[in-house]
Amino acid sequence: MCKVFVEYTISEGMRTNYLQYMQIIIDKTGLLLYEGTDQPGLFIEIWSNLNYSAFLDFKRERLNPKDESIWKPLIPFVTGGVEKIHIWHFSKVEVCIERLMK
Repeated sequence: MCKVFVEYTISEGMRTNYLQYMQIIIDKTGLLLYEGTDQPGLFIEIWSNLNYSAFLDFKRERLNPKDESIWKPLIPFVTGGVEKIHIWHFSKVEVCIERLMK
C-alpha cells in the first residue's frame, strides 16, 4: 500500500476560494485534505494507492500543469507558486519483530 503526500501553504486571504475549489476536487477524487492545527494555512493532501509509476505522472502534472489540468487553477492559491508544492511517495514498511531479533 502506498500513500502520496502533497504539502503547501495557502495564504489567509486565499483560504475561502481555495477551499471552495478543493471541494470540487475532493468530490471528484476522494482525496483526504488536512490543515495544520498549529500552522493554519499549511495543507496536506493524502492520496492512497498510487503506484510509483502513477505517482511520477501525478507529480509531473502537479508541478507543471497544462492549461486544461484541474491543477492549474490551484497554483495562484499556493504561497510561492508551484515551486512551493512538495510531493512525496511513501510505501508501507512491513516490520516483523521476530525476524529482526534473529
